[in-house]
Amino acid sequence: MAHGKFEFTGTGIGYLGIALISFILSVITLGLYGPWAYCAKQRWKTERTLIDGKQLTFKGTGVGIFGTFLLIVFLSIITLGIYIPWGICQLERWRIHNTYFADTGDIEQ
Repeated sequence: MAHGKFEFTGTGIGYLGIALISFILSVITLGLYGPWAYCAKQRWKTERTLIDGKQLTFKGTGVGIFGTFLLIVFLSIITLGIYIPWGICQLERWRIHNTYFADTGDIEQ
């Protein structure tokens, strides 16, 4: 039987800030900031998520996912969007691979 308490402490106004900054920088850089925006949003979400009282942290970087982003965009364009579900799954695997329970040094006070 499943067990464990999940909690999310984020707020709409908090997410609005990260979303606006990410959007503006992505527009200014013609989408090149996309991987860093994705990582910033994931970091914001995971640092506000608790599982049985233990905080999560996200250690992925824009540099670490940049090539994958380019490949997903390229394959999605040449397949007229058919590749998008596979690309989303690839991003999700990378996100989970870079999500950990936070150590004491990872937690911001």
